[in-house]
Amino acid sequence: MASNSLKKAKYQPDMLALHRAHSYNYLLILKLLPELDRETPYFFHLDNGCYQLSVCEQTQYTSVLDIENIASSVVIGDESATSLTPRLKVRLYHDAQMAEVLASRQIRYFKSRYDYPNRLMQQPDEKYQINKFLTQWLEHCFKDGRVMTLDPRHS
Repeated sequence: MASNSLKKAKYQPDMLALHRAHSYNYLLILKLLPELDRETPYFFHLDNGCYQLSVCEQTQYTSVLDIENIASSVVIGDESATSLTPRLKVRLYHDAQMAEVLASRQIRYFKSRYDYPNRLMQQPDEKYQINKFLTQWLEHCFKDGRVMTLDPRHS
């Protein structure tokens, strides 16, 4: 009987917080890139490196962005830290006005909840955490970054 009372409750994802993060990410992306163009990659220059954002898929109701660190001023040992930074794939749902992280360099799909411990040691709220990371990264770009394109019409 005592073992039942000591059993931990399963993690329940906070869907409202997750949806808030998705909505805020969508607003930030459109604020940074008001004209999403599949042919034009965008570059954000921050103090610690350069990030490329490119639209890799576009339909009537969705777009998929690929966000990748392409140059880093952070050096670990003899190597640049670009291989340690996440490469994110983000789907924008234009009808719902939400942006969700679909994948990162290390993870190709995020479940809404993970049992813990697990083989990859993912946190129970990994999906929320990666979307919150995107929020913080977008806020940093908005505050401290400079956007550039290879297309002179958008610079």
